[in-house]
Amino acid sequence: MLTQRLSNRRLLVDFLALMFGLGAWIGVNGIYVQLPLIVHTAPEKWSLPAHMVILVQFANLGPILYTLYIKYTAWAYDRYIIYALMAAGACSCIALSQLHDYTSYVFGKNHSTALLSLMFVTALVGCTSSVLFIPYMRYYREIYLVSYLVGEGLSGFVPSIVALIQGVGNPECVNVTKPDSSNLEFAVVQSDPRFSSEIFFAFIGILLCLSFLSFLGLNILPIARGERVRLPSSMEMLPTDTTAPPSYKTNSGWKMPKHTYYYLLVMLGVVCFLGNGTLPSIQSYSCLPYGNVAYHLTVTLAATAGPLAMSLGFFVKMPSVKLLNYLMAIMLTLSSVVLYLAAKSPHPPFQHSWVGEMMVVIIWILLCGLIGFVKMGITTLYRPDPGRGLYYTGVATQIGSLIGAITTFGLVNYAKVFQSYSPCASFTGD
Repeated sequence: MLTQRLSNRRLLVDFLALMFGLGAWIGVNGIYVQLPLIVHTAPEKWSLPAHMVILVQFANLGPILYTLYIKYTAWAYDRYIIYALMAAGACSCIALSQLHDYTSYVFGKNHSTALLSLMFVTALVGCTSSVLFIPYMRYYREIYLVSYLVGEGLSGFVPSIVALIQGVGNPECVNVTKPDSSNLEFAVVQSDPRFSSEIFFAFIGILLCLSFLSFLGLNILPIARGERVRLPSSMEMLPTDTTAPPSYKTNSGWKMPKHTYYYLLVMLGVVCFLGNGTLPSIQSYSCLPYGNVAYHLTVTLAATAGPLAMSLGFFVKMPSVKLLNYLMAIMLTLSSVVLYLAAKSPHPPFQHSWVGEMMVVIIWILLCGLIGFVKMGITTLYRPDPGRGLYYTGVATQIGSLIGAITTFGLVNYAKVFQSYSPCASFTGD
């Protein structure tokens, strides 16, 4: 059965769909992972992330404008809108490699105008991708939606791995005790990166160019066009390639109970509330108290778990709603544990022990894997919908992410629920 599932597809089209998905959020994720280097030279210092969060939320103007576009126009120019967005994203990241440290005065204060302006462009691409890129994949056979989702998951993994290789997030404790002082004093100093932010942003820009070319290939290459489907009046999804085997066909018609339809959208919103809005914001609070090794393992392995879980869609059947309910319950339980650990920072349970390190790494791997699989499962359930099912999944994704980001931003910056951990705490006894 596995051999049949893999032979009934075009690997080149899988690769093109994966690279297309990679370009959705890699620009925004790339900027975020460079923050430990950028904040030292930015005039906003550590208030820069707060400005970036607000800009990402303003970028939801993209989905709103696209919603108005499809509501009040009958012209189907989705492909050209995607071309424009992906080109803008690639150009903005390449420009960032030269302009990320450019500042200017706005309202009497010095600001990182180039960085923030170009980030808004990349965030516009990411936010709009939820309601535009994913629904566009309905024009291709169902199996390629999984490839796109794996690529979208990798858009967070790739920048994290490159940043770890670069050396971002490797603080060192330096003894700054004064000669005439009897109290030991240590300061956190960031180690020099192996390569600069200029090289990093140029690399991300190159990947976005490849993503643009991959989407171009999906539209013009004969092998990719042969994997497209058409929607006749009978609602039967058929490949446009007349030589395709009968197994390429999907069942005619599509039905889902109304309450299930809306229930799954709410479930997806909750998944994105946690996976895109809340959990990334508190990851450092839950992991850093267990040490840099635990933190780096969590960042790397958890970022890998999501795409790997999504890739199970290549080999397993579409999950049932009942299975998704069970997985959702486990996911909520693990999320509660992570929130508890973050709230207990800087002194969580099992600190300074291998049990604590192993626990936090395993929890994060399982949690990110479940988030990826549940998101993939819900999205694929809407793939056969001849209406706007995939569009509504994008809307649910953005609404959940928006509410999660705003909620967590308030908890972190104003409610002060989470306290940061200093890597020098073990030396000073704090």
